[in-house]
Amino acid sequence: MDRYPNAAAGLRLMFVGQLLMIAGVALIWVPLVGSLLTIGGIAAEGIGIYKAGIDDENYRGALVFVALALVVDLIAGFVSRGLFGSLLDVAGNVLNLLVVFTVCNTTSNLLHSIGNEALSDRGGTVVKIYTGCTVISIVCGVLSIVPIINIAVALVSIVSAIVLVIGYVMYLFFLNDSSRSL
Repeated sequence: MDRYPNAAAGLRLMFVGQLLMIAGVALIWVPLVGSLLTIGGIAAEGIGIYKAGIDDENYRGALVFVALALVVDLIAGFVSRGLFGSLLDVAGNVLNLLVVFTVCNTTSNLLHSIGNEALSDRGGTVVKIYTGCTVISIVCGVLSIVPIINIAVALVSIVSAIVLVIGYVMYLFFLNDSSRSL
């Protein structure tokens, strides 16, 4: 029995959108295919968040963050390296964190309301991993300009990136399992 059918369908569409974006990145070397898959994934994620927002308006905040992240990423694509480019990268990372934070917290609240505490807690774990990795990434980006420290920073960045991949996989499972539970 679906208690939140729009949220469930929206989360399923977000899950599919994430898979399309992964395929798009993997196939970016194939002319047009990778780009179309990535654009389709972004659209699916946005539509999914909008649909989930029918059951809980807190998802709408995530939709705003997705739109802002898209604008920041487009601007960053036209800006060369430098301070402004670095600031745009930080802004994009923070906005992506806010998307995950909003989606996970809103979904966790819905899961809590139906008594699915174990899955609700997984959303909190995903948020903690994403937050930690985003903060580490930003700090490493700033510290990487220091000549002696930059080697250690590179190692920390690699470990953080690996942990972020694990967090991303957990996020995908959270979206999928939540769409089934709601």
